[in-house]
Amino acid sequence: MEKMPNEQICLKPTLLDCFCGMGGVSDGFALEGFDVIGIDIVDAPKMLGYKHRFIQADMLTLKGEDFRGYDVIWGSPPCRDFSVVGDVFGHTWKRPPDPKGKGIELVNVFLKFIQDANPTFWIMENVPRLQQFYEKAKVETHLGDKHMKRCFWGNFPAFLIPKDANKIIYHHFYPSKSGKRKKISYVGDGLGKSKAWITAKIPLACSRAFAKACKEALQKEVES
Repeated sequence: MEKMPNEQICLKPTLLDCFCGMGGVSDGFALEGFDVIGIDIVDAPKMLGYKHRFIQADMLTLKGEDFRGYDVIWGSPPCRDFSVVGDVFGHTWKRPPDPKGKGIELVNVFLKFIQDANPTFWIMENVPRLQQFYEKAKVETHLGDKHMKRCFWGNFPAFLIPKDANKIIYHHFYPSKSGKRKKISYVGDGLGKSKAWITAKIPLACSRAFAKACKEALQKEVES
């Protein structure tokens, strides 16, 4: 089981991507030269196409002390309990939204993990509504359009995100009366069985901006 980066010869900066899902964060950091390992409770490589080294585990069972030595640790605890969608559709879910219970439990588990792992930089991402249930958190920055918003907590360096980084564009082709195919392009949050995972996936431009800022800050530390 892969844990600490110092268990191997590793000259690259390192990222531990907790609750990694489809790997939107890992992809961006990997493109910026980070050695990446993801953690998720599901088999993300098989189910979601996660491309990087991977540990399948429940964050509730892991100890931060076993993961010391990482340059960056990112965590995106499940947001279903805090999402406004739960107010509308939560009554139809197998488990109704429980922001003060299960939702905040996973947030606190990640924050305790960070405290014990003690990385150089850490980032927690979630929906803005988490602020209503986690008063101690300080929102460092914000990303989103009117359809999808994200907030980030942590001690990460300042960074810039491209204007449309949070938009996922889908193309739908349909036949017209003339027999030719017409195309509709629109901003959406995903389709089909993986809709929830696609909605939660961090846009590549966003994760790459974080990665670049972290890499530059780490380099400055080495040079100073």
